[in-house]
Amino acid sequence: MKDALIPLIFFAQFDRPLTLRELRRYGWGGELDVNELKQIIKKSDMHWSGEFCYVDETHIHEYARRRELAKKFWQRVRQSRWIFANVPFIKLVAVGNTLAYDNVHENSDIDLFVVTRARRVWTARAILLLWLSFLGLRVRSVKKYLLFSPEFFVDETALDLSLCAIANDYYLAYWLADLVPVWQTDYFETIWSANKWLKDKLPVAYRSPNRRPEFDKPMRPSWFAWGLEKILVGKFGDRIEAWVRIKQQRIIERNKQKLGINPSVIADDHVVKIHFNDRRAEVRERIEEFLAG
Repeated sequence: MKDALIPLIFFAQFDRPLTLRELRRYGWGGELDVNELKQIIKKSDMHWSGEFCYVDETHIHEYARRRELAKKFWQRVRQSRWIFANVPFIKLVAVGNTLAYDNVHENSDIDLFVVTRARRVWTARAILLLWLSFLGLRVRSVKKYLLFSPEFFVDETALDLSLCAIANDYYLAYWLADLVPVWQTDYFETIWSANKWLKDKLPVAYRSPNRRPEFDKPMRPSWFAWGLEKILVGKFGDRIEAWVRIKQQRIIERNKQKLGINPSVIADDHVVKIHFNDRRAEVRERIEEFLAG
């Protein structure tokens, strides 16, 4: 029954305890009720105190502080949605990673996942980065606090994220399960339908996506974004797309050489995924060590 404890091992790497309800939601490859989970925890080396299950007791006190700090981050997201309204070709923006599960700290950023229209992923990315840079809201150095890090873009033809996975990709599955749509949230159902593979990995989480009601109120793209879309269609838009792609790919390659520790970079016609320190293999190794022990 060690599989039932995979969520605790995964989130312990980010100092995040889990409630029993969360442990059930994050159950890997199957579904157990709360009473079954209680019995498994009692027979394991894990701990249970109050509402939380945990590997290290310090995670409980730290999480209370981080959860409170996350309120400030969510306020930043709410106040910044107008930026997304002024970027053409965006079909959805979602928040992922630590903020998605309220576990931020004093040097956390705000990770964004962005879906664009077909054949305009590089154009949308360029304009979003320009907005964030102009407003001083983009991560540009080691200073990350309350800044946006839009490092994962796909267009509407590349919604199946399993194509970006490594073998036994626990990280990607949990990342997807916790995505919080914050702009054009209705489109999230399309994302979910395109990733039904998640149902086999995290069946309870697939039935209960991580929605926040404050972002469900519709917001329309601005006249500015609408006008840019009208200009950047057809062959002219294709030429602009090709030009901004070449410019950005050069910057990405340069940064990969300069900043890459364990880089994972996809930069093609449909996907732009940039992580200069990809921890997925490390996370997988720790989980598999636990399962084998």
